[in-house]
Amino acid sequence: MRESKNTGGHEARKPTDADRFVGQQLRQGRREMGLTQDGLAQLLGVTFQQIQKYEAGHSRMSAGRLREVAIALKKPISYFYEPFEPMGKKSQAAETRLKVKDLRRDAKKLIEQIADADDLQAAVRLLQALETSK
Repeated sequence: MRESKNTGGHEARKPTDADRFVGQQLRQGRREMGLTQDGLAQLLGVTFQQIQKYEAGHSRMSAGRLREVAIALKKPISYFYEPFEPMGKKSQAAETRLKVKDLRRDAKKLIEQIADADDLQAAVRLLQALETSK
């Protein structure tokens, strides 16, 4: 059985690279504004310890809190995120495979709902006719 540290019903979490990056940006922005941790904490209505946790990446900020921080530091939200390249568009073949997979799932559901033997036989014949027409 896997052991995990349990704190109040939540599994302990290690800071991610993204958490640390946001914290570094928070610290840099705070310093650029000439604010202490306590000064920023007072602006945000939190404790300076909470600011320490944000800056170290030990506490993750909600979207609402990040917005408040951005406003307090006069920074755009994008300031707190590392630049990244969006993944390229899915290929046409990949999109077709996904569409076919979804359609098969839908067809199976519909076939399962057919209770009448004659209707089911007609559906099978229709599918067979489509298969042979390729």
